[in-house]
Amino acid sequence: MASDHYHLATVLLFDPDPSLRQNTRSALLNIGFGEVVAVEEFAHFIDQVETGSFDLVLADSRSFEGDTLEVVHQIRRAALGQNPFVNVIVSLWDTAPEIVGSVINSGVDDLISRPMSRSQIRQRVERLVHARKPFIVTTDYIGPDRRQVPRGYPEGSTMIVPNSLQAKVENKPEFDATPEAIEATMKAVNNRKISLFTEQLLRLSSAIILLSSGFDEMDDRTGVARAMREITERLSTRISGTRFAHVGALCEGLRDLLTTVEKSRDPLTDQERELLQQIPLAINKACTEVQESASLIFDIRDVSSKLRQRRPKTRSLNPEPRP
Repeated sequence: MASDHYHLATVLLFDPDPSLRQNTRSALLNIGFGEVVAVEEFAHFIDQVETGSFDLVLADSRSFEGDTLEVVHQIRRAALGQNPFVNVIVSLWDTAPEIVGSVINSGVDDLISRPMSRSQIRQRVERLVHARKPFIVTTDYIGPDRRQVPRGYPEGSTMIVPNSLQAKVENKPEFDATPEAIEATMKAVNNRKISLFTEQLLRLSSAIILLSSGFDEMDDRTGVARAMREITERLSTRISGTRFAHVGALCEGLRDLLTTVEKSRDPLTDQERELLQQIPLAINKACTEVQESASLIFDIRDVSSKLRQRRPKTRSLNPEPRP
């Protein structure tokens, strides 16, 4: 597995235990990584994620100072760091199903149970270079697609995201996490989120109307209205500053209506029923273009190909040494 190309890649290693941190750092250097930034304190870990540029993050789930999985979640949401698609491996000591589930749901690429061997680290890194899983986007998750059977999501909902680790190790610039590639991929992610939110609004609006036929269903109706209002607010955030910003007025009107329904114990009026049907329909129609673009398979190689056409002379990630 050793390759001269690994020296081009960098790793951020977080482990509170000094001896284990040194052992893991040694294993990563043995693979051939050119730089391994090893940190002990959680605050330093956060700072490095925010300001550094890494091809791999290997972090221990144990920390008395903060939540490692929340850091991963923020990375994937583009709320922390420069690259939402950086390769992430998390190590954990407790392999209880609920713990493993939490790690997976954070958006990590892979996990390793502790204690971990050098061969395990090698295998995980090699998998990220040669067989990284495509990403899937849902209303609450962005990360590797781990479905055993591809069902429950629209066809073409997966994305091949930038992989700077693969780009450097295999000398394939088309996979690199350039600012242009990251921006294009995040636009596709945002489009997919908007599509999912509008689809949810249609389903929930029908549920509210159906739950308004009897007094014993009012608590259920209130819960659905609250959930629908929260989705409307998340949609408003997504479309802010985009070409669909004009849909914000519809979202604001729907949010006000849902606030009224949420607080009321009375049957829906005819006007409320009509608005609950028509506003989500109008929002969905206004975002049709987003839904269609989000249904296409997104491949970062297509974006990189277009970028190379605009910039014919792409510098190699593994340049020849100067004479």
